[in-house]
Amino acid sequence: MKKVINKSIFVLLVFQLVSTSCTDGFEEINTNPNQTEVVTNPGLLLPGVIRSSMDDYFTGSWRRGNVVADYMANQFVSAFDWTPSDATEYFLWSFYDRLRDLQGVADIAETQGLKNFQGVALVLKSFLFQNLTDIYGDIPYSEAVKAKSEGINYPKYDTQEEVYNGILSDLELANTLLSTSNGAITGDILFNGDVTKWKKFANSLRLRCLLRISDRKDPSAAMQQIVGDPVTYPIFEDNDDQAALQYLNQLGNEYPRFRSAVGQYVTSTHASKTMVDLLTAMDDPRLYVFALPTASTAGSANPEYVGVPNGISNESQYNGGEANQSIAGLLWAPYDYDPELASPTAAQSLMMTYAEVQLILAEAAERGFISGDAEAYYMNGIQAHFDYYASRIPDNFTFPTAADVQPDPSYFTQADVAYSGTQEEKLEKIALQKWLALFNNGYEGWFEWRRTGIPNIVPGPASLGFVPVRHLYPLSEQGLNKANYDAAVARQGADNTQTKVWWDVD
Repeated sequence: MKKVINKSIFVLLVFQLVSTSCTDGFEEINTNPNQTEVVTNPGLLLPGVIRSSMDDYFTGSWRRGNVVADYMANQFVSAFDWTPSDATEYFLWSFYDRLRDLQGVADIAETQGLKNFQGVALVLKSFLFQNLTDIYGDIPYSEAVKAKSEGINYPKYDTQEEVYNGILSDLELANTLLSTSNGAITGDILFNGDVTKWKKFANSLRLRCLLRISDRKDPSAAMQQIVGDPVTYPIFEDNDDQAALQYLNQLGNEYPRFRSAVGQYVTSTHASKTMVDLLTAMDDPRLYVFALPTASTAGSANPEYVGVPNGISNESQYNGGEANQSIAGLLWAPYDYDPELASPTAAQSLMMTYAEVQLILAEAAERGFISGDAEAYYMNGIQAHFDYYASRIPDNFTFPTAADVQPDPSYFTQADVAYSGTQEEKLEKIALQKWLALFNNGYEGWFEWRRTGIPNIVPGPASLGFVPVRHLYPLSEQGLNKANYDAAVARQGADNTQTKVWWDVD
């Protein structure tokens, strides 16, 4: 009996020791260090928000944005039989996940009075919401990502007009908050902590938004405020200022499609006939960047560039097959296509460029929203885009080289480019050059085509017979947020790809 008692006491002691050691530090071990409650430095959260957002943006641009804007052709996409399941994977509904993380940056910054971080958060928030509303129209905005802070699990949908009012207000506030005297911005993988560049991005993005809604609201006063006071409201002044995420030559930080399957690059996606024909007609050297010569003529004295029409069912047979079709340019080639020439860093995730800003100003001046030389803005925008791509060509490329991307002076005097003709003709030229400058820049080429109708994009015979003007809300909204979803559809119109958003008046 004594042995049994002693053994029982021993077991109890061991159990107590094990229990104590197991629970010692339990709270620390089971606390997520990435939760915003324990993170006190917003600079620890910022890189993840920027990188994940821009990876989503680049992937959506390549897989869907380039096709619906008719830069590239892909018969599996260009039928335009889109479904709600595409929303999160390709059409940026995933930005709501990024906005939740960004709210953590904003909350910490506000608590600690970090005005520059508050400004950065507002600029990024505005960029993300601008893309979401331009894709879907009415969206959860004022009540979005407030489940944690205010217990709002089922956010209402704001009208697109309300969303744009909020974006423009936030960008103006960001311009006020951002100052070189308001502390360093750590963790900034976009502008490397340069406060002035964030300020320029805020005001440049504001110009984009003002022009986007200009058929609904006169942007003159706000645009004149920005352009007339560059000290208070600086904007992009050259290509070095623009918002473009630079990727790195290290595993996991290359441009997002560097490790993708080579088949997706060679067989699934081609340069579009619309883009190749337009560039060829203008003898535009961006053709050599955006597309490769056909495999059957590559390396010959007379390489040929042949685009593929969107919306055809026999893409693999077009023009005699893949050997006689142009694929996307070498800047976007995955590693497996050509390990010697494929670059993990040459392609950037473009958020907004200096070329776009100049072309915005050209249109604004031509339409009388601002004073200024519309032709000078127009020419600056075109040249800036050539300069940008010349700067992205790796040194080991034999063709194109940086020099091959620069146009002959006669390019600017030809009838299709020269700033001449009626106002309508000038605006068409601005719109076309802007469309070219927005290649692989998210969904901006599609947004601008919807606003201007330039270039002429014709749905193919295997498509549904129209080019979409918005995307469908994800199915999760119908299941989890049905009352607010139903209210939005009743107000905006049917949840399909033919219902126009508020700013799309034509």
